[in-house]
Amino acid sequence: MPSKIVERYKRILSGEQKRFSPYEFEDAQYRKQKVQLVLRYAIENVKNWTPEQARRELSLKDVKDLKLHLVREYIEPPIEAKPNDVYYLVDFAYPYLPKLSEEERVLWVYKEVLAGIRRHFPPLYFQSVKGEERAKICFDYMFYELMGERDIYVLPQIFGKTERAYSILKKHRLKILVDTLYFSPFDMVTEMYPILNDPVLWKDY
Repeated sequence: MPSKIVERYKRILSGEQKRFSPYEFEDAQYRKQKVQLVLRYAIENVKNWTPEQARRELSLKDVKDLKLHLVREYIEPPIEAKPNDVYYLVDFAYPYLPKLSEEERVLWVYKEVLAGIRRHFPPLYFQSVKGEERAKICFDYMFYELMGERDIYVLPQIFGKTERAYSILKKHRLKILVDTLYFSPFDMVTEMYPILNDPVLWKDY
């Protein structure tokens, strides 16, 4: 029964047992519930934290000290998570906690890339339809916030010359969009803003 997992986890914490049985999480029907029980016990009974406090304070060292690496492998990290991030363990344990919106998550990643906290975007971050949505969020942030522009009709003027377009994208760490997702800066802009897909707007550039 899933409830017995806590007793086994207590024995691991006390040193009576080194790890869970290799068959402990074999049954997919109970796996999620077992992992949640272990995480909640560690957070509420060992650390005496609230879920909100755990989300703010849980560290990689805590995960090691609490032997939570033994269940971490059964939790798929979100694409945004860095190797040392553990916040998603708390989110897994308490699914009802408020979470960042997709736009907030994308901007969190992009701002970390801009700040040098991340060397690059996560692998495959701009693939598929979801990747196109992320690309648009990043580009909008670059255009409106970093470049201080307000009118999308200036985009043909700014991005009409390929060399200048690449220079701008490179400066704002978004050259990857053309490298992996679009054929050219023109293709990118007209895909993101279909209203600009008019040859007349581009003829002078």
